[in-house]
Amino acid sequence: MQPSIDAEQHRILSSRVSTPGHATVEQVVRLVHSVANSTLLRQLAVVFLAYFIAGKLGQATTNIRSSNLGPVWPAFGIAVAAFLAYGYRVWPGILASAFVIAAQGSVALPAAAGQAIGATVGAAGGSFLLRRDRGFDPSLVRLRDAVGLIVFGAFGGAILSSVIGTASLYATGIQPYSGLAAAWFIYWLGDSTGVLLVTPMVFTLPQLLRIGSAISAWELVGLVALVGATCLLIFGDTLLVPIRLHALAFAVVPFVMWGAIRFGVAGAALTVGEIAAIATLLTALGQGPFSANKPFTNAVLLDVLFIVLALSGLCLAAVISERERIEKEREELIRERATSETRRRLAAIVDASEDAILSTDLNGIIQSWNPAAQRIFGFTAVEALGQPARMFVPLDQQQEADRIDRRVIAGERLLQFETTRLTKAGTVLNVSLAASPLRNEAGRVIGTARILRDITEQKRAHEALSRVSGMLIAAQEEERARIARELHDDIGQRVALLAVQLVGASSQGWPDARTAVERQIAELASAVQSLSHELHSSKLELIGIVASMERFCEEITAQYKVRIDCSARDVPEQLPSSVSLTLFRILQEAVHNATKHSGSATCEVRLWEAAGWIHLVVADRGRGFDVAEVATGRGIGLISMQERVKLVGGHLSIESQPLKGTTIRARVPSTSPDASLS
Repeated sequence: MQPSIDAEQHRILSSRVSTPGHATVEQVVRLVHSVANSTLLRQLAVVFLAYFIAGKLGQATTNIRSSNLGPVWPAFGIAVAAFLAYGYRVWPGILASAFVIAAQGSVALPAAAGQAIGATVGAAGGSFLLRRDRGFDPSLVRLRDAVGLIVFGAFGGAILSSVIGTASLYATGIQPYSGLAAAWFIYWLGDSTGVLLVTPMVFTLPQLLRIGSAISAWELVGLVALVGATCLLIFGDTLLVPIRLHALAFAVVPFVMWGAIRFGVAGAALTVGEIAAIATLLTALGQGPFSANKPFTNAVLLDVLFIVLALSGLCLAAVISERERIEKEREELIRERATSETRRRLAAIVDASEDAILSTDLNGIIQSWNPAAQRIFGFTAVEALGQPARMFVPLDQQQEADRIDRRVIAGERLLQFETTRLTKAGTVLNVSLAASPLRNEAGRVIGTARILRDITEQKRAHEALSRVSGMLIAAQEEERARIARELHDDIGQRVALLAVQLVGASSQGWPDARTAVERQIAELASAVQSLSHELHSSKLELIGIVASMERFCEEITAQYKVRIDCSARDVPEQLPSSVSLTLFRILQEAVHNATKHSGSATCEVRLWEAAGWIHLVVADRGRGFDVAEVATGRGIGLISMQERVKLVGGHLSIESQPLKGTTIRARVPSTSPDASLS
């Protein structure tokens, strides 16, 4: 079989030979054929050498052979394996090697030629019968493969080789053993045994080199060692054992079963091959149970032992291998069905999902598009599949989308990432994006999976809630102002009038109570005034945020006996009332929390303006707290500060750890409109 030259190669060759100064067409064709034949030459050399070595091993046991005929001929197993592996084109290598081996024996050249032809025809015939079963596997993974090799490759092919070989011997006057029938029988058994012993090893022994477990490797070494020791005891008539163990010739069967069960066909073939080699060698040396009879009987007994061992081991290993294969196929079928069912359920979930679910390849091309995606974005599956996912990404979000793609393809998962996307009609939607890498069975990223939830209505509701929160805070401030006016204008005036009356009464006869009453009334008036400032500081509107902040810190210092380090710089004199009020309320809440809960005797307050932002920092070195734990509590102080800052477009952060103090940072724009608190 010659390799064909494809059209491109032919075009190149034609273009070359058509150019003057290059090689002729005949030279190029010869070059191509020589390259094509190089593989065949290597195969012929391998076959010739393998057959020659196996033949020499077969001829080594001269004591149990008769006229170039013996009980085991491993070279025939090599011939069958060569035809199965390389095809019929290697017949010259087998024929030549068989002739050389036979000619080096004790027969004439015509007999050697007949034996070589018989070996070649028999091996080719056996492989032909095996090749008729297109599913035949020479590694014998099924019982039918093992039976096929036994029936067709060994016994069937050996019939042809033994008939031709025996006829050639008798035609040249050579009569081995004790007659034509006995010679043919030994010839047939020898070639059959060679196939059963050698051919499986050729195709399966490389599997033993791929044993990954060290335990299995040592087990194989132990098996080989035990088989060798047992064979020496049974077939070797060793002096270490005073009795003969000839009756235990079949005691090696358990080792064959061990090899078949633990290592498959390769283990069985290796075990049987080792037993056959040792038994044949020791028998040739005149030892063991098969050395005391006539050569014909010894040869037949050896062949029967080897055939029984080979049949048992190969069939057992093939059955076990087939059962394992069927079990694996069944498990694979179960996994495929489970996977199919899982995929079907996942597909149903994806189709029924209210969220848009889609997948893309590494280039961002959409590969899947569920009904929710069509409902949310307006693109049908036909319109979306095969298109870049950037088609519904706003222009100002393109770079952000690219960064997300790179992070996900790098293996990162993104959850609840809020962004915007465009519908087919051009409407901008607020979406919550979750993106994960898609991996193949090898774990390599092959794309991305994305879930997009339309949160436009949710954002609108949140904004409406924020407006309501602003209205509530504004109403609260209004109510505080009203209460402050009542306290100042009504209760304060009444208390002052009461003081005047008490002073007059004391002058008319209450000298003992005058001092105490005046002190109590003064304290009451001071408390009412302080309460008025707490509810609504009129000073904030009159003297500004800086002065109001400093006076508040002074009042807290006097009231709670703590030192407050207060400073301000670069703050504009005129700020929107919403900004001033927000900063003042945050200052009140933060300072009150510090004086009540921190346990610190000092507190630091800083206020400054930079790049259009007003910054406020309130810090203490007290006992601190767990921010996450407090955030889940029921207190409204932190929530109130956060809502206030949010309403004026600012930002609030709280940094605190147990025993490490607390720092509250507020940042609001210096141009926030007053309408947010109106």
